[in-house]
Amino acid sequence: MDRDESVEKLKKLLDDWNARIAEWEQGMNEAQVNMKSRYQEQLDSLRQQREEAMKKLSQIQGSSEAAWGDMSKGFEEAWKGLAEGFENAWSELRNKEQHKNGPKSEG
Repeated sequence: MDRDESVEKLKKLLDDWNARIAEWEQGMNEAQVNMKSRYQEQLDSLRQQREEAMKKLSQIQGSSEAAWGDMSKGFEEAWKGLAEGFENAWSELRNKEQHKNGPKSEG
């Protein structure tokens, strides 16, 4: 994957994360007081992951093609770690939401 592809991939990921964070911020605002602290912890984790991804994007955009060749291997590993961390935090929020609302019946 070249630098431009990586930048586009990261931008799309950030857009997705921003949408998810906005969704959960809305949920937190609607949550009962005792749930807010739990939501806040997970939102803080999601925001931290997003900030790390934004830093990586800035580094990539500021790199030359030659520097990108050196950075690309480390970027792929960092990318996977950021995405995994975000998805883990997202899953925890989803689980908390499901527990709060109880089991859903299909019908």
